[in-house]
Amino acid sequence: MKELKGRGIIAGRAIGKALVTSQPLNLTAGLSKPINAINRFAGVYYDRLHELYKQDLFDRILVFPQTIGSTFTGMVMLETIRRGRAPRAMVVAQADTLLASGLILAEVWLQKKVPLLEITDPELFKILKTGQTLEVDSEQGVLRIIE
Repeated sequence: MKELKGRGIIAGRAIGKALVTSQPLNLTAGLSKPINAINRFAGVYYDRLHELYKQDLFDRILVFPQTIGSTFTGMVMLETIRRGRAPRAMVVAQADTLLASGLILAEVWLQKKVPLLEITDPELFKILKTGQTLEVDSEQGVLRIIE
């Protein structure tokens, strides 16, 4: 079993199927489109210029380099978590306070946790592939590739 070491930002553990992109994510633009609002923040990514266009983030281990775009990122994640449509965990190459703020607020206000693990290893996107089963243990700062 391959392991990658990182830094836990939001503590927690999750196992699930990976959804991997090497492109930064604008979560505000991708998750707050009217179609997601109509579908009760379905968790589907609707940024037509992104390789994850129309991919459902729900129940996946979302792996991406960093967020870009709006200061509203945290609130979009908070609402997606509140509606029960968030990823199981997130693995990023560069964590930021805007992303973490929504996850922290969900944990404090809603008692719902989405673990966040930062892995700065430049090989991250060469090793991980969509569909792999991953275990995120952000308490220990470890990502395990199960299959």
